Amino acid sequence: MSVIPIHNPLSPPLPGATLETRNTTCYMCACRCGIRVHLRNGEVRYIEGNPEHPLNQGVICAKGSSGIMKQYSPARLTKPLLRKPGSERGDGQFEEIEWDAAFAMLEERLQKLRATDPKQFALFTGRDQMQALTGLFARQFGTPNYAAHGGFCSVNMAAGMIYTIGGSFWEFGGPDLERAKLFVMIGTAEDHHSNPMKKELSKFKRGGGRFVSINPVRTGYSAIA
Repeated sequence: MSVIPIHNPLSPPLPGATLETRNTTCYMCACRCGIRVHLRNGEVRYIEGNPEHPLNQGVICAKGSSGIMKQYSPARLTKPLLRKPGSERGDGQFEEIEWDAAFAMLEERLQKLRATDPKQFALFTGRDQMQALTGLFARQFGTPNYAAHGGFCSVNMAAGMIYTIGGSFWEFGGPDLERAKLFVMIGTAEDHHSNPMKKELSKFKRGGGRFVSINPVRTGYSAIA
């Protein structure tokens, strides 16, 4: 495993190095915290919270700061993987193939399905913010069997809260803890809205607010409720 040196933005610049700072949004969870990404010669070297961002105000968690590994992790896949001939499903035996070979294989299989029974094709995508596009592709292909991360996570919660109380959580908004006296949290996972929520809960409790947590597991949130 290669070691990636992390550049400290407070240290003197390296001779001849081009240093840049770009403001963007963290995508390591649903918080969408503001971050500052430091680059050296065009490569990401360091990630820190953006103190000017209204959501997290400079707070960043370990997951956010380790976002650099999305670009440079030695374990990152760079080519499609195909199960090795003779191996069984679940053995974890794969070999790299070229993209053209993968596309040709997909084209052949999808053509056969579309010509016979398109409903045999099922499509699932992760949290990629392209769910409308992938859903459109599935409908054009002729299958109703498609889903995405949001359908099993925050979108259901957001729809329910918007239709009942007129607002929702996370990237859809946040609780008004500055004016609240009682805050009831039902079934929220620790990693959702983590940085902003912990910061606001701290202020809320110091101001005398009452916090009630309803959850089947003991989370860090529940520990202070």
